[in-house]
Amino acid sequence: MEWLVENAMSVIMLLVIALIVFLIIRSKIKAKKNGKGCGCGCSGCSGCSSCAEKKQKNVQHS
Repeated sequence: MEWLVENAMSVIMLLVIALIVFLIIRSKIKAKKNGKGCGCGCSGCSGCSSCAEKKQKNVQHS
């Protein structure tokens, strides 16, 4: 218990960083499920080769 009291700020900072990382990952997953992200990090721009390939594949399967 003494160790926890001595390192309280470190533990709190670690929890805050873990929470921030969790929220970022959750927002990325939600964006991908809603079709707002193409997986390459962009927002689905027409100039992105990764997005263009995916759009062509979707058109061919339709």
